[in-house]
Amino acid sequence: MSTETLHYGRVTWTNIVQPTDEDMQALSQRYPNFHPLHLHDCQSELEFPKLDATDGYIFLVAQLPRWDGDERICYPSEIDIFVAKGVMVTIHAGNIKPLNRLFASAQTDAADRKRLMGSGASPLLYEVIKTLIDYCDPILHKVNQQIRHIELSLFKAETEHILVEMAVARRGVIAIRHILRPQLDVVRELEKGEWPFIQSQLNLYWDDLSDHLTRLLAMLNEDVEVISGLSDTIDTLASHRIDGVVRLLTLITILTVPLTILSTIFGMNVTLPYEDHPLPFYLIVALGIGLTAWVVWYLHRRRWL
Repeated sequence: MSTETLHYGRVTWTNIVQPTDEDMQALSQRYPNFHPLHLHDCQSELEFPKLDATDGYIFLVAQLPRWDGDERICYPSEIDIFVAKGVMVTIHAGNIKPLNRLFASAQTDAADRKRLMGSGASPLLYEVIKTLIDYCDPILHKVNQQIRHIELSLFKAETEHILVEMAVARRGVIAIRHILRPQLDVVRELEKGEWPFIQSQLNLYWDDLSDHLTRLLAMLNEDVEVISGLSDTIDTLASHRIDGVVRLLTLITILTVPLTILSTIFGMNVTLPYEDHPLPFYLIVALGIGLTAWVVWYLHRRRWL
């Protein structure tokens, strides 16, 4: 859809947003050593993160979690990167906000352009990857806020609402973890320092990014454990509520047994003694109340009430 190119010193940064067939054809003509399979990957729906080194360049596929505020879930956004001597090409769908801001900053701010592109293509690659990873911090903060809200609402809100919130939070955590885990493998490959066009002095910086991703994944694993713990708590509370309802219904049934027996006996369509006398009715009522009171006393004595 659009192709923009920045030049600084001996470094050229080409940023392609929503690539069309014409864009990819122009790219292949400009850099004929770019392999057709790599160019095809740039137009595929979603490629698994990877790092390939071929004759004359490095091809990297990365993914970034993109937060959808309406559905409260993260979707993967892909960015494809070619790195050669003095050349970097970034290709993406245009919805990666941190990369858009980084490129715009290099366009408009001479100091940022010098900082990003003044030392070569591999430091520029590091800045891009670092920007993408740093963008994950506020996303994890949003997910942790969801989990914190669930913890605070656990004993206040309806169970059904809490279960829905937990399902949303768990879905978000698993989605982010699924996106970030392969990125760690890519960064660790860069950390080895065995790649052409990647300056060896960047190894410590790659190690720092690897530690950052490791911490993020550890936080996500902790979030999964917290959600599982909350789920167990909700199951316990629900079981306790059910036990209370069953206990109440059982007590009501027991309390009504004496009256039920008496009403069944004296409700039979047969001739009963003293049925024409006015006093037996009051005696039966008193007997029913007495039996019920005795049942209540017995249950209370056994501490069942």
